[in-house]
Amino acid sequence: MIFEQKFWLPALTSQFPVCPIPFHLDTYRGCLYNCRYCFARDPITFSRRNSDNKTFTYVEGNRPEKIRAWLDRTIKKTKLNYHKGEEIAIKERIPLKIGANADPFPPIEERLKITYKILKVFHNYDYPIQIQTKNPELLLRYINDFDKPNWAVSVTLITTDEKFCKVCEPNAPTPQERLDCIKELTNKGIKVMVKIQPCIYPKILEDLPELIKQIKEAGAWAFNTEGLKIRKSMPLNEQKITQVIGDYLKINLREFYKKENNLTSTDYELSKGKKLEYIKLAEELAKKYGLKYFVADNDNFGCIGSGCECCGTEVLHNYKIFGNNKRSLRFGIKDNVSSELGKCYLNFCRNMSKSMTIDEYIKKHEKGADLNGS
Repeated sequence: MIFEQKFWLPALTSQFPVCPIPFHLDTYRGCLYNCRYCFARDPITFSRRNSDNKTFTYVEGNRPEKIRAWLDRTIKKTKLNYHKGEEIAIKERIPLKIGANADPFPPIEERLKITYKILKVFHNYDYPIQIQTKNPELLLRYINDFDKPNWAVSVTLITTDEKFCKVCEPNAPTPQERLDCIKELTNKGIKVMVKIQPCIYPKILEDLPELIKQIKEAGAWAFNTEGLKIRKSMPLNEQKITQVIGDYLKINLREFYKKENNLTSTDYELSKGKKLEYIKLAEELAKKYGLKYFVADNDNFGCIGSGCECCGTEVLHNYKIFGNNKRSLRFGIKDNVSSELGKCYLNFCRNMSKSMTIDEYIKKHEKGADLNGS
């Protein structure tokens, strides 16, 4: 495997129109799990193009010592710079999502411990962190080194069908391995939710009952759902990768989604009617097993689910969220809404003369605009 280390900062994401927590940091770039539905393949491809290596085995790691130096400086600053949204987010204690575009626990983490070191940096400030992974086993090894961490942990698990999982996520840990780790983490006092992302229709309707049952038995406190997205513009080689899932389901996956007539600015998605099939089933199962349930799809489904923080961040302490977005407004303004995040400029340090703040952008586009965050 080819490995390089580079430094990059946390960043606000383009999801601010629909997300209360639009702030993320990848500890790695590139991923070895090779999930055939992966929405982050573009960033991975970009990182490969900027290296001499052209194979799937290329991974970049962030630099924990530089993250530490940057965070120490930022925490001490007294003047706010709204062209540096990452600084405002830190000052406001917006939860930082680790694992948005690349899993924070790839196999190389066992040797390099880059994610471990970065978690330590933020733990020194009791900073709220949302961790999302398909490989919780490495996180389980770390847990005794952290005293009451301010973490919201989510484990991606889309099925308990081992064969289907292997089709969709060929290099990831098995469903049973993930469930076993969830049980051990919860036994150690860590609250874990499960992210059923993506829900692959129609298989999800068959899989949900057993999946939610096993999630409950493993000790998770909540789960969410979000439907599969098929990018409108997709290279032929990527279409072939995704179609492996369709071959298993005996459908042309791309054509199926195109015919659903639910097109965002970049993606084909299921129709709202079909999304509601698995959402309503998930609601029933959540009630049956006493679990909280969050709807992560961006469509306006009213107040279905347990709240606006669909990544489970409500288990954190001492944090704020972005309030001027569809999801937060749908559930009502909360006491922990940031008054500063919306003042950040969209393009930060680039072309300041033409830039507008996040709140100005949302106000300008609030009527009839596609604010799916693409």
